[in-house]
Amino acid sequence: MFKHFDEKFKKDQNSCKKENNTDTFLIDISESLCRLFKKYGGDSFNGGLYRIAKPEDIKTWSERICEAFPAFEKTMICFGYDWLGRAFATENPEKGDHILLLEPETGDVFNIEGDIISFHNDELVRYGDATLAEGFFAEWQTATGLSLKYNECVSYKIPPFLSGKDEIDNLYVEDIDVSWNIIGQILNRIRG
Repeated sequence: MFKHFDEKFKKDQNSCKKENNTDTFLIDISESLCRLFKKYGGDSFNGGLYRIAKPEDIKTWSERICEAFPAFEKTMICFGYDWLGRAFATENPEKGDHILLLEPETGDVFNIEGDIISFHNDELVRYGDATLAEGFFAEWQTATGLSLKYNECVSYKIPPFLSGKDEIDNLYVEDIDVSWNIIGQILNRIRG
């Protein structure tokens, strides 16, 4: 089901141990979303470039997203996130389509065509630089020699929405919850 994804994305050694019990946490989700969580929930890939959320973290992700982007419903399901802490979610968990990319560091939300399977087998595989900023990640990793843990992301010292630059010197590793919390507060103040 995720053949092309498996060919390009290699599981990190520091992936979280998962319980493989999605039934406890998820109701009325698509078969493809359920399979994604059962197979990869809590896994990190390619040095922290991309991670799949653990099912038990879905509520926390919904709260993070709704705090930073209040226009979105808590019913969406965040299934993954990248090294910059950008979240990937579906607003339609019953079908597993209508994929969103939520960028806390810019305050932007982008729609991505397709469903859970095409997102992983096509979008991430063919357009990884556009979707995950793979090139920038490679630069950052070369400069720092670091990999990211499940609960970490790379944040901007000065976010792009405050005129911060996309430069290695403007980046640092931070706990993902702290990053989303701070950025959510700043975005809400800016929006008034």
